Amino acid sequence: MKNFIWIAIAAFMLFGCSKDEPTPVSELIKKSWSVSSAQWDGTTQYTKGGSSNLVNGYAQFKLDLSVAGSVTLTEFDGKQFTGTYVLATDNSKITLSNLKGSEGAPTGTSGTLEFRIVGTPTATTLGLETLTTYIKASNKRVNLALVNP
Repeated sequence: MKNFIWIAIAAFMLFGCSKDEPTPVSELIKKSWSVSSAQWDGTTQYTKGGSSNLVNGYAQFKLDLSVAGSVTLTEFDGKQFTGTYVLATDNSKITLSNLKGSEGAPTGTSGTLEFRIVGTPTATTLGLETLTTYIKASNKRVNLALVNP
């Protein structure tokens, strides 16, 4: 009987105290995101709730990644595009592809936008930076601090 108790205690210690696995980045990003702040080449263009925003249109920006592999992007000019997205295997970047809207692809992109993931995504925050300059942002790199909700 003593052996059974010791085995039960040992089993509990081994299996009952396991650590929770971290949530995969692919699951963390699978949400609809809005802009908390936006910068172009390091200059702040928009801060949520700010009174002196240079680009107020970021209030309507949405990046919807809630359906794995599908994306809906509403840019700061209000234009909406749908397409697909892929998360790099090393979780370092997100590529939006085949973006199309009522007027075609986003200006100057041929339907593809690539973002480097900045920092570590959480359940409520996601940092992104364009890999190249973006024509709609006066040919500057765009850095987005995104939030959900």
